[in-house]
Amino acid sequence: MTAVPGSGLGADSIEGSAPASEAHAGLASDAGLAPRAWLVWSLAAVTVALCTDNPVYRGLVALVALNVLLTWLPPGRRLRPLAVAVTLAAALAALINLLAGHTGADVLARLPDALPLLGGPLTLESLAFGGAIGLGLVAALLSVAPLSLILEPHDVVDAMPAALERTGIAVATSLNLVSGFGRTFTEVRDAQRMRGWKPGGLRSWNEILVPVVLTAIEDSVLLAESMEARAFGAGRRTSYATASFGTREVVVVVAALAAAALFVGLRVAGVPMDWYPYPTLSLPPIQPLAVAGCLGLALPAFRLPAARERCR
Repeated sequence: MTAVPGSGLGADSIEGSAPASEAHAGLASDAGLAPRAWLVWSLAAVTVALCTDNPVYRGLVALVALNVLLTWLPPGRRLRPLAVAVTLAAALAALINLLAGHTGADVLARLPDALPLLGGPLTLESLAFGGAIGLGLVAALLSVAPLSLILEPHDVVDAMPAALERTGIAVATSLNLVSGFGRTFTEVRDAQRMRGWKPGGLRSWNEILVPVVLTAIEDSVLLAESMEARAFGAGRRTSYATASFGTREVVVVVAALAAAALFVGLRVAGVPMDWYPYPTLSLPPIQPLAVAGCLGLALPAFRLPAARERCR
């Protein structure tokens, strides 16, 4: 039985030939680390990014995550869509806080008080705090990006504990369907443009959205039939090979968990971790120990020969 294109549940779910096993091993080696190591690293990085609103720590996590992505991004995958998404998210967060928050001593401009919610002074402090919120979104999105940009869908399934195996399969399938939805949208839009279609009002997009939705439904039905044909849920999922969990994975996981535990411990101990720019703008507090914890997340960015995985 062959794999269904776009399902993300390919030949590694059933028995097959040796060449497919070698292909699976190649995908594991390209990921740099075992899937579970990536999962732990992403969860730890998100914990650090959301444990404080200090822009220094969030900026360090974002830079570390970006370096990790640039180091292990597989050929053929681009960071541009992710860069556009995180930039828009950060800009929107800063803009909303600027327009909705009217606290602060340094007034940049003033909107008429008659405007509901938006009326009032626009302050530098509100803009800075909104930027810190947006930076947190950027750090969190970049931290989880390896799970979709570096790992393959079946690697995400392998990273889940046995008790969450079905959940992992559902998540991996959903991620794959989302990317397929984007590809279908691009293909339909290009085909309609070749037929003379031009974007106009909202109704003109029906010629794009209707075929895209119908194609997504057809792909979902095909995926469901293929999973049923493979007896999905009847037993434990099998695979050709699993990535070995070596010394490098242990070091990365220990450093990531230590960074997350450090930030949680500092917050519980009452150490100043947050940044509040009101009523006047001030520099955020910096703890050297917290900075060291953020830098500890950078271990996956060092691409050493030992990082090449072997499958057993």
